Amino acid sequence: MLGVVRGFGCSIVLSGALLGSAMAADMPTKAPAVPFVAGPWLELFGGFVVAPDSTYGYAGGVAAFNHDLNKDGFLFRIAGGDGHYKYDIVPGVSNGVDFQTGEVMVGYQAYFGSTRVTGYVGANVEDHHNNTDPLAVMNGTKWGVKGQGEILVPISQLAYLYGQASYSSVWNNYFVMAKAGYNITPAISIGPEVISLGNDRFDAVRVGPFIGINVTPSAQIILSGGYSWDTRNDNINDQNGANGTV
Repeated sequence: MLGVVRGFGCSIVLSGALLGSAMAADMPTKAPAVPFVAGPWLELFGGFVVAPDSTYGYAGGVAAFNHDLNKDGFLFRIAGGDGHYKYDIVPGVSNGVDFQTGEVMVGYQAYFGSTRVTGYVGANVEDHHNNTDPLAVMNGTKWGVKGQGEILVPISQLAYLYGQASYSSVWNNYFVMAKAGYNITPAISIGPEVISLGNDRFDAVRVGPFIGINVTPSAQIILSGGYSWDTRNDNINDQNGANGTV
C-alpha cells in the first residue's frame, strides 16, 4: 500500500488445514465470503497492485499456534512486499523509487459469540531507494513497531461487517478499512468498502464496491474498485482518480 493511492491490483488468499478454508480477514483487500469453516490452521495471502504511479506486490501468512483459526488463540503473522513508485520533484522532473517492506508480528484472536476480534503487534521495516531527491521524506532503511486490529461481525446468515486498522512507527504508515458484505451465494460476497491510508509522503481516501469470490474451498480472490481522493494534493502531484482491482 505504500505509495499506492490509485490503480489496479489482485489479492489471492489460500488457507486451511493443509491450506484449508478461506475465512480470516488479514489483508486490506480481503473480504471473507464464508466467515466460518472449521479447522484451518494456516492462511497464506498474496497480491499485486498496479497504478499509474506505482506497483506493489506482497505475500505473507498467518498461522494459529493452537492449529485452529476458528478458535481463540495466539497467532503468528509474517509478510513482505516489493514495489516501485514515482512522483514529480518539480514540474517535468520525475523521480522513481524502488522500495521493500517487511513485518513479523504475534497476535491473539478471540470470539465473542460469532464476532471475531484480532490484534497483532510486532516489528516492521521498510527500505526506500530514494537517493535522487535530496529533500525526500522517505529514504533509506527504517525499523519500527507496528500494531494491527481487526473485527469481523456476522449480522445475519448472509451479511457481515468487517473493520481493520493498523499503524506503524515507520514513517507513520497507517491503514483503516471498513466494509459491509452480503453473501449473494455461498461462494460470493459483495458490498461497499471505505479505506483511508497514508504515511509521511501521502494521504488518500478510497470508496467503492468489492466482491469476494471463493474460487475453490481453499482459495479466495477479492476484487474492488472505486474512486481515490488524494487528501494531501499539491500543485505538482495530483493523485485523484479511479482505483480498482483485477
